[in-house]
Amino acid sequence: MLTITSCQKDSDILNEDTLVEEDLICEDCGIEVTKDISRLTQHNQIINVSSKISRSSIQLELKATVDPLYVTHQGQEVLLNANHVAVKNRRVAASYSLVGEPYSGGVDVLSIPNNGDINLDGTLILPNRDIDAIDFLGNKQLLFGGGFDASVYYGGDYPSFFGRYKIQYNKNTDVFSLSEEQMFHSIFGNKLRSIKTINGIITGSGGGNSGVIFAFNEKNNTVIRHESNETDGLFILDTSIEKKNNNYKFVALAFNNETKELKAIYYDISKSTDIMSFNSEVSLGTFNNINVEAKHSLTAIKKDWLAVSMGSDGIGVFKIDTDNSGNKTAIMVQQMKNEILDANKPDDVVNSFTYKSGVFYVAAGGAGIYVIKFKNNKLDEDFAHIEFPIGISVNSIAKSGQDLVIATTEGLSIYAMTGI
Repeated sequence: MLTITSCQKDSDILNEDTLVEEDLICEDCGIEVTKDISRLTQHNQIINVSSKISRSSIQLELKATVDPLYVTHQGQEVLLNANHVAVKNRRVAASYSLVGEPYSGGVDVLSIPNNGDINLDGTLILPNRDIDAIDFLGNKQLLFGGGFDASVYYGGDYPSFFGRYKIQYNKNTDVFSLSEEQMFHSIFGNKLRSIKTINGIITGSGGGNSGVIFAFNEKNNTVIRHESNETDGLFILDTSIEKKNNNYKFVALAFNNETKELKAIYYDISKSTDIMSFNSEVSLGTFNNINVEAKHSLTAIKKDWLAVSMGSDGIGVFKIDTDNSGNKTAIMVQQMKNEILDANKPDDVVNSFTYKSGVFYVAAGGAGIYVIKFKNNKLDEDFAHIEFPIGISVNSIAKSGQDLVIATTEGLSIYAMTGI
């Protein structure tokens, strides 16, 4: 029930021949397309990167920033929080939602040319809907979703939705438009918590303690969920894909908020039959400080090795051992906490991270950004650190090629990074 989708090499989408096409009209999806160029500031400024042991060779250039998104909600102007970013083929998408009181959301879409200024293609405003997860599907489609006001949209048992949208930006006319290709709702708990593409597999999870994990079948354009009960009643904090040779496993990071037990649950994936079936589960231990409503990240670094973000407890690296009887145990090989977080600063938390080519890019709240190599089965203590002014918290981070994009409490920042 899980599809391996085609992996497309990053390319410069802006070099495609621009065709003058009829604008796409999103008549029935209740999305307003706007564009406020004043929110975008070009910088092209070299940023200082500190290193714990002064051996970092990272070069960082701030290309542009995008100011926070304000919308009208219930007759008042309110600030939406930039909560997740995705970058692919030199195109950026950022999702926004209203802090505290639901529902109101937005999406920014930007393009990063090889040369020249970054362009804000367009902004989508979605009244009565939060946008909590976003990713690209190919070059011209967006996947995003979150929660919705059931009195206005869809109805159903649970206020959650996931949509697939075709997007189009015409450089000649400077028009950004979209159409709704597909919509799924009320099957992800109280919201869509996450969606991302790993090793060509699109995975995601639902909100609350729904225990929902799923994949998107690009070939058939369907949402596929597992049908067993291992995750019932658990909060799914994140998902990942473990790969060894041509074998893949879907991994869910699940948390029992009553017992405070953290688990990794593995599912086998069959390319030929598109089936995701339960394989095994292992306890990672008991952690009292995990906030189930906060952002969390999981990555299967390689077979039997996991990295987990744990909020104020930093990052944990786990080795999964299997005895002769097939029983699995997890050993925390490393916990990086005091090295990167100040216990006296409550905003210093590992909100999320992304893992690319042996390097962790860490969104650490008030502590800023860390760039940490994974060497000899450990997080390298000679890491690079990018600090932000007091009061700014880093929520999410994405990396593709030299493009590094982050979402903070003050909007978006887009960098070019070299020297890794």
